[in-house]
Order: sequence, then structure tokens, then C-alpha cells
Amino acid sequence: MDDVIELYLPTGAITDVFSAKCNKDKLRIIELGTIMYDNGIYTQQCWGDKEWQSKMNILEESYKSQIFSLETNNISILKESQTSIHKQYTSRIDTLQQTIESLEQRNTGLLSQFQTLHDSIENKFNERLKERLAENTTSHNSRCEDLQKRLDIYRDDYEVLLGRNNNSTNKGQDGENALDMQLNLMFPKAEFDDTSKQPGRGDFIMRDDNFVMMIENKNYSKNVQKSEIDKFYTDLKREQNNDIQCAVMISMKTGICNRPDFAFEVIAGKPILFIHKWNENPFVLKIAVNIFKNILSQNTIDIAKADIITSLNNISKLVKRNFSSQKNMIDKHHSESLENLSQCEGFFEELYSIINK
Repeated sequence: MDDVIELYLPTGAITDVFSAKCNKDKLRIIELGTIMYDNGIYTQQCWGDKEWQSKMNILEESYKSQIFSLETNNISILKESQTSIHKQYTSRIDTLQQTIESLEQRNTGLLSQFQTLHDSIENKFNERLKERLAENTTSHNSRCEDLQKRLDIYRDDYEVLLGRNNNSTNKGQDGENALDMQLNLMFPKAEFDDTSKQPGRGDFIMRDDNFVMMIENKNYSKNVQKSEIDKFYTDLKREQNNDIQCAVMISMKTGICNRPDFAFEVIAGKPILFIHKWNENPFVLKIAVNIFKNILSQNTIDIAKADIITSLNNISKLVKRNFSSQKNMIDKHHSESLENLSQCEGFFEELYSIINK
């Protein structure tokens, strides 16, 4: 057991509470009180010491004076700093304000220049537009006058043609004239005899070296009738036409009754072909001539046989169909080429208009 000491304390509320504690807590209370007492010596010294209190008052006043002086000094320094900063930023603000004013003046000048340039371009564009409109108007009026003149010419020609079409003799003569012109264009080396005034000899006799072909031309508004076909057959059988090697019946604007286009037949040992709507495809006659020349050059072929006639008929139709197909392709290519050329012309016109602005 540790050594103990015995203490006597006056009774009271504090000692009563202390006495109720266990020894361990009592030691802690004594230790804590001792530490607090030693550290509170300063306070103890102040108890009842007037001189010390006076010194503390003087020291407190001194500290207050120093604090006031420091606050006054800080206020002065703060004001000086504020004044310096204000002057510094005021100078920078003035500089920026001058820069802004300079930029505004420059912007105003640029806007004025831009407006002047815009007005100049707009005036130039309006003048150019007026010139183009005037040129287009002049060109349009000239074109309209030209078209009107051509229309008047066509109207006169139409009226003349209408009067001629009402006369079957004139219609036939017009068809023969058109055919005669086209024949000479297609076969410049051949010789053509106008036999329209000779009974039973067709309208033309074509001679190309040893090749002799009769051409029967019909310029009707309706299909060529069977009676005309029968007359064509009869003419080919005439003795006066023994020099004829082959023949073709042409309908300028219509079909031929009971005969498909480019139908092949043999009459009196002579190959013949029927051609519909020759005006729409004149060069089909050149195919007919080539077919006739190829047939006549084959001396070993008996063209009077039915099977040979059928074969030749089928082949002639295929040739005609192929020719028509090729013509359509060429016409389409020609149309597309013209369209492309027209577009290119438009592109160049647009380019030149941009360059000339």
C-alpha cells in the first residue's frame, strides 16, 4: 500500500463534493488544481496589487495608442494605395478610351468606304443590267420580227400548199419533186428518168451501171389502196418493162393497204419492196437498193421460190428494224449532243458575263 497523508479541510459545499470522490479522482483534482494555480500566478499577482494594476492600465493605454497609430497609418497607406491605383487605372482607362475612339473612327471610315464601294458596285450592276435588258429587248424584238417574217412566209407557203393539196394532180407533182430531189442527194452517181408521163412505167427509173429499178411514188393522205397495188403488179408484168430488174412502191406520208412496211415480194421474177411513210425516213430507200443489188448479184438463187421469198422477206424486215433502231439511237445521241452543246454555250455566256462585270 502506498504512503498516505491525512488532511483536514473545513466543511462546505466544495469540500463535501471533494470528500465524496474516490482517492483516484481526488488525486486528479489536486493535480489539476495545482497546475491551474501555478499557471494563474499572474492573476494572483493582480489580486489586491494597485501598483501592478496601474502598470497594466498604462500598458493598455500604450497599446491602444499604438493600435490607433497603426490604424491611422494603415488608413493613410490605404488611401495612398487607393489614390495610386486610381491614378494608374484612370490612366489605363483613358488610354483604352482613346484606343476605342480611334477604332470607332477607323470603323466609321471603313463603313463609309464600304458604303461607297457598295454604291459603286450597285450602280455598275444596275447599269450593266439595264444594258443587258436593252440588248435582250433589242435581240428579242429583232427575233420576234424575224420569226414574224418567217411565219408570214410559212403562212403564204402553207396557203399555197393547201391550195395545191386540194388538187390531187398538184399533190402528186409535189411528191414527185420532193422524191426527185432526195433521190439525187442519196444517189449522186445514178441516173434518174422521170417516167411519170409514160403509162405503166412508174414515176422514176433509176439506172446505176447495170442496175435498173422502177420507183412508184404515192403522195396520198390515206393509205395506198389495193387497186394501186394491182396496177403496180400489172405494170411490172408489161413487156415494155422487161428492162426493169426490181421495183419499189413508196408511200410518202401513209401506209400501204395489206402490206407491212418493207414487205418483200417477187412479181414476174422481179424483187419488189413496199415502203411506208417515206418522208419520215428517206434513207430507208438506200437499204432497199442495197438489198436489190445483193439479190441480183446472186445468179444461182431462184428468188421465185416461196421459201426464198419468205426468207428474204424476213431478212428485209430485220434489216429495216435494225436500221430504224440505229436511226433512233443516232437521233437520240444527236439530240443529247445538241443539248450538251447548248448547256456549254450557256456556261460560257455566264462566265463571260461574270468576267465583264
